[in-house]
Amino acid sequence: MAIRGTLDAEWVPIAQKFPVTLAKDAAPESLSDGQTPDSYGIGLDKNGYLYYDSAPSSGSVWTGISTVFAPTYAPATCTWRFAHNRLWGYVTSAGSNILYYGAYGYDTHYFIQSLGYVPCDYESSVITNVVPFGNSMAVFKSDHIYIIRNADNSGNNFVTEYLKQASGLPVAANVLAMDNVLIWVNTHGAFAYDGQQITELTLPIRNNLGAFSSGTVTSLRADFEKRRIIGYTDATKFIIQVGEQTGLYDYNTSGFRFTSRTLVGQEGEPLVVDKIGLVYQYNVSDSATINIDVKINDSWKTEKQFTIRPANDNGLALLPLNNVLACRKFAMRITAMSAGLYINSISCHLKTGGVMGYSNK
Repeated sequence: MAIRGTLDAEWVPIAQKFPVTLAKDAAPESLSDGQTPDSYGIGLDKNGYLYYDSAPSSGSVWTGISTVFAPTYAPATCTWRFAHNRLWGYVTSAGSNILYYGAYGYDTHYFIQSLGYVPCDYESSVITNVVPFGNSMAVFKSDHIYIIRNADNSGNNFVTEYLKQASGLPVAANVLAMDNVLIWVNTHGAFAYDGQQITELTLPIRNNLGAFSSGTVTSLRADFEKRRIIGYTDATKFIIQVGEQTGLYDYNTSGFRFTSRTLVGQEGEPLVVDKIGLVYQYNVSDSATINIDVKINDSWKTEKQFTIRPANDNGLALLPLNNVLACRKFAMRITAMSAGLYINSISCHLKTGGVMGYSNK
């Protein structure tokens, strides 16, 4: 901690890991580098850089859920799928909560095998979708999920396991499978099931879902090569990067915003930020512009639009701030930036120790 009466100034990194993932539910002061409390329009394909991307990939429609024509000798008017080398049929009208299955190896004729159907009646709601993944079948209802394990077995001893409430599928197309993992979106967020446990992909934004719910998208698509889940309506609404660390990226709002984590003085001491430094790459010959706001304690203040005139493709831009006030907490956000401008790191010129009070402005 700096001693009062002296003034210590240093450059402190505030953002170096890009792209940044949303983490809306945690206190901004507690976020790690690589997390953001509020951002959208973030580019994803140039790893290690912060940049604007107004049109991320819309992905591909998952082909593992296609329906087939009703087989000959069908026992009921159903939606039919052919998966794990047999027919599966379900009725979406009220009063039905069973899943039909045909004999192993038949795709155009329904031949009964054993009982010929599996009850999904732990509760009485209607089936909304039936989805193959791995060697299993997921049976969805609006608010519930059932699992048939070993559905690729040529035998006939199928049993549905009631898995969980509040993990259903109200919009039938908001589901896909990637690398034998089932992924879906409902009113509570996005979830993944690997056959052992359900993982809540949107846990960091559970109470502030925004675009990441079934109310904003009509289907899920995917970039299977890059392992990205894409919420889609008429365009990309959100992207979830699947991997060891889940990435959450919002495209439902037009334009661009990047919000940093919040800096606090060590042991509560006052701090002042008078400059922001950007290490950048710029691949367009003309100058670039960038709009910045700063947060002093709990109030956002708009800075002027800055112009960067690079002498070459890479450089360091030092941006002097107008709002230089003593505070307990400091954050910054970028609200617009030129296409072709890529930021590698953001630092704050931070002064602590020589300030005798805090601003209440």
